Amino acid sequence: MPFPILSTPHVVLSEIISLLEPNEIVTASFCSENLRRLLKSHFHQRKPSKWRLYMVDYDSNRHVEIFKPIRNSTTVMMAKNISELAGTAHRPNELRFSPEFPVIYSEDRLLGAKMIVDYVTDLFKLDVYGLCIDINGIWAIDWINNRQEKMLGSIALSKNSNYNWYGDEIMDYALR
Repeated sequence: MPFPILSTPHVVLSEIISLLEPNEIVTASFCSENLRRLLKSHFHQRKPSKWRLYMVDYDSNRHVEIFKPIRNSTTVMMAKNISELAGTAHRPNELRFSPEFPVIYSEDRLLGAKMIVDYVTDLFKLDVYGLCIDINGIWAIDWINNRQEKMLGSIALSKNSNYNWYGDEIMDYALR
């Protein structure tokens, strides 16, 4: 018989949630709408977390990481191009689960990245603290600055040997 987690007292639930890693919380949030609401209300009612959320968008790698004060980063959700999904017919956006975290497969690179950031920031009530991008991720600077009140705490630019950065007008504009 399954464990009735939604019938558990709030004190016990709080302890159970505190034992979970961020990627496990995100994965559990997809089990049911009731569990997602429970997890979301847990993080919205508590004092602000010391976790820091980073958006990574370079080359074909788009994911959200959470850094905890004591431990290294944990990837909590990823977006990939729908062409990487095996099979024949697909919807424009599909959610699949890897052993570590959920993966959204999307036709649109930007939409996939935005979806994972929106989902994780809403679930944990965290703003994006840091951004790791290449030349194709410059769009994210304006997008993040327009979607939240707090400014980014860090930006890391990764060199992608497939693209020339010299004299790039979009880069110059975004970094002003």
